[in-house]
Amino acid sequence: MHVATLLFIVFMVVGGTACGDPSGSSLDLTRLSIEELMQVQVVTASKKAQPLRDVPASVYVITAEDIHRMGATSIPEALRLVPGVSVGVIDANKWAVAVRGFNGRYSNKLLVLIDGRTVYTPFFSGVYWDAQPPLFMDDIERIEVIRGPGAVLWGANAVNGVINIITKSAKETQGTLWVSGGGSEEKAFGGARVGGKIGENAFYRVYTLYQERDEMLQDREFIPNNDAWLVRRSGFRVDWDRSDTESVLLQGEVYTGRAGQRLRLPNPATAGVVMVDDRYTISGYYLMGTWNRRRATSTDTLRVYRDHTGRSPIEIAESRDTWEVSWQQRIETSGNHDLMWGIEYKCTSDSTRGTYMRLDPTSKVDRVFGVFVQDEITLDKSTQLTIGSKFENNSYTAWEVQPNLRLRWKPNDRHVWWGAVSHAARLPTRAERAIAIDAYHEGEAGGLPVYSRIYGSPGFGSERVTAYEIGYRSQPHDRLAVDVSLFYNVYRNLRSFEPADPFLETSPVPHLIIPVYMSNKLHGRTYGFEVGAHWRLTDYWSLKLGYANLTYRLFRDPDSKDPFNFHSDSTSNTPRHQVNIATSIDLPRGWHLGAYLYVIDRLYGMDFIPGYYRLDVAAGWHVSDNLTVSLTMQNLLKRKKREFEHPLWERDSIPERAVYGRVQWQF
Repeated sequence: MHVATLLFIVFMVVGGTACGDPSGSSLDLTRLSIEELMQVQVVTASKKAQPLRDVPASVYVITAEDIHRMGATSIPEALRLVPGVSVGVIDANKWAVAVRGFNGRYSNKLLVLIDGRTVYTPFFSGVYWDAQPPLFMDDIERIEVIRGPGAVLWGANAVNGVINIITKSAKETQGTLWVSGGGSEEKAFGGARVGGKIGENAFYRVYTLYQERDEMLQDREFIPNNDAWLVRRSGFRVDWDRSDTESVLLQGEVYTGRAGQRLRLPNPATAGVVMVDDRYTISGYYLMGTWNRRRATSTDTLRVYRDHTGRSPIEIAESRDTWEVSWQQRIETSGNHDLMWGIEYKCTSDSTRGTYMRLDPTSKVDRVFGVFVQDEITLDKSTQLTIGSKFENNSYTAWEVQPNLRLRWKPNDRHVWWGAVSHAARLPTRAERAIAIDAYHEGEAGGLPVYSRIYGSPGFGSERVTAYEIGYRSQPHDRLAVDVSLFYNVYRNLRSFEPADPFLETSPVPHLIIPVYMSNKLHGRTYGFEVGAHWRLTDYWSLKLGYANLTYRLFRDPDSKDPFNFHSDSTSNTPRHQVNIATSIDLPRGWHLGAYLYVIDRLYGMDFIPGYYRLDVAAGWHVSDNLTVSLTMQNLLKRKKREFEHPLWERDSIPERAVYGRVQWQF
């Protein structure tokens, strides 16, 4: 710990002096200036390209350069940079990721997209992160993070935020790229990408990659926890400009992998629990086509995709197929209106087979049909009003209406104020309607073993939030940008767990079951703020600062019997305070150095996981125009500290100190 701290202090001192005279050096000048960064075009907030400075929402952009410099090998690790995004390592193949609270392995209030394609599962309305990363990280153009509801454009489940991972066009990835590396925890990773041209106006890339991660230690016993992970992916992308006004995008991918877990499963036959080491497979593929046409006053977009996923853990195996088609049109009138509308239809079917989790019925087809409309009205040269709503019909709760109202005031190019009132809903999931989970061994009563069992409820409804936001974005100096967001969220119909009277089961041996039913008998509010600053101290040294504050106030309905205690100071599974400090410097002769310090407050809602500091350091060397080598060191300040807690029966893991190297060759 002392060595790592010294490294960080030395780096901060060197950062102010090492680059006073860059003459004769081969420096990386690809990073954007503050002015250029504020003009970065983002699309997630309004489904159209607009400068980051002008977006009336809480937006953070992780650039390709950010990902490259920090040496991130997964999307969750890159998301640590964003104030207000909570990231916790659960084990070697699982992460907990959430925006503005309610974090967990099965976080369900965050919508994640890749190039506009949703990757959440309707099984629990969240993301299987072990199946999503790694993308070919070098193909990511940027990651746009919207903190706050995005339901008016993206639909139900965009409750607390939207993460859109946007990849580079095939035209930007010409030539051949080869990447290889490995280390203590990232045991081995590598991949190759080839880009080329078809005719005069079409470009393509194909890629394949491999990643293997070592198992972590088991909490308390400090022995290997059987959570190793490996995945192989191959994919392609084709960009074709049919004319000056029409373009076609076709992309697809296939992946296979294996992941592990150690479980303490309830076992009535032995009147206790049994320890099981499980290795399961993950697999999937997708194919997506997008057509764009630009006309004098309108732009049309048609998107169609097919997605298949499969996974086979011992608790429940799942196979899922998803089809989606969407149409969107933007109409720019000669007046003060910028109108956008669209329709979409999604169909998803699953087939499940469970031992410790069971769905009834085991297979089901769910459908969602949606229409949205949004109008940006220019009131005067400094003020813009955005009003719109999403109307969705789903298989569980029929129609959901999710309106949105935003106001932006831009007195000049250096200052932007905005405010918003939004309503969003999270739809019921397959699990909440139809699951049965053999949860815990509770001990004995009257000589009989006692187990709890969680049931879904056929009447489980949508969770709802009304969000109030105010933000300020400023560039007070050519080298400094500041972004501040305040929010107040009011939640209704949150999921609760309602116990009922015990009953006797006689198989495999007599035992008592305490049934617990999912219901919607919690309500409450969260509030807080996020502050981000980007400071270019010199042309070669930058500093990014972030702070997020979050407070929960959750309450039971009068008729609720939920056994969990909601303390007024509890922040559940999300830290109340988070601090991010990221600094990066270009050094002579093609070197660059980065340090990333995260200060995370304790987690009250997870058996009191204490707060911690995390320091990552990354160094890279541009040996030549074609060859780059880098070294990344993680968790330098902590040892044997959990970041998060496993749900249900899984054994807790401890992230270890890690070091890995990387070689990139491009030609």
